[in-house]
Amino acid sequence: MNYALYIKITVLFLLSALLSPLNLSPMLAQTAVNGHVVNEQGVGIEYVSIGIEEDSVGVISDAQGYFSLTVPKGRRDKLSFSHVSYQTATIPYQTYANGEELTVTLQDKVVELAEVVVGKKNKPHTLSGKSWVSTGTVGFAGAHKGEDIEWGPIFQNSKDCLLTDIMVAIAMCKYEECVLSFNCYEIIGKRLVSVLNKPVYKRVTPSDNGKQLYVSPAETVVLKGKRKYCVTVSVVDTKGDGGLYFPANFKSSYARHNVKGKMKKLPACPMIVVQGCEVKD
Repeated sequence: MNYALYIKITVLFLLSALLSPLNLSPMLAQTAVNGHVVNEQGVGIEYVSIGIEEDSVGVISDAQGYFSLTVPKGRRDKLSFSHVSYQTATIPYQTYANGEELTVTLQDKVVELAEVVVGKKNKPHTLSGKSWVSTGTVGFAGAHKGEDIEWGPIFQNSKDCLLTDIMVAIAMCKYEECVLSFNCYEIIGKRLVSVLNKPVYKRVTPSDNGKQLYVSPAETVVLKGKRKYCVTVSVVDTKGDGGLYFPANFKSSYARHNVKGKMKKLPACPMIVVQGCEVKD
């Protein structure tokens, strides 16, 4: 077998294991749950992860915050609503069991931002380190309306640095279009703790094939020296069938399912390069 093909198959197999159902309840006499996720001002929240924790039941709200979810027969679990910018909320079975449309309000989760000064001599440089890029690819396939997998490299720097840009290389987009979500986490024990108040979104189409795309956080984010971080990318919305593929980046990485909370450490990930500037003392 071609080595690059082996890498692609192996990584996709590991992701499939992460996504594998933990419950095989029969899909008969299901409970249909429809609703709208909004913030405290009543504005819809885009791409909220909705589902039963530690289970295969899950969906993502659309760009206006609307969602539709089917809960299998016999399940009486709470529904969890999570988004990096908001406090996680749960809805008991009794609230959604009657099939009435729900309005779920999420409260803001504010991440404290640092005041920083970047010296004139502190030129931008790569924070995420060097890695071997193979001739193989890794990526996401399918509709991605009900799964929210984020995936990206682990890195660490010796000094405090201001996060300025995140670059992702696109090998091939087979969707008509899709929306990528980027986030940055500090790794604390076995948890990923967000350092952003809001994810960064980027729309991708086949016209981006072979390109390097750059996104920048709208907020000031300082990555502390000697701490471990993980920058992730996920496909949160798609138009048409297909997939999105990246050059394989051979770095230690985490793949995480937002609803299930499951994480796997992997030896490869999409090609993502994090750039920044050292913060002036």
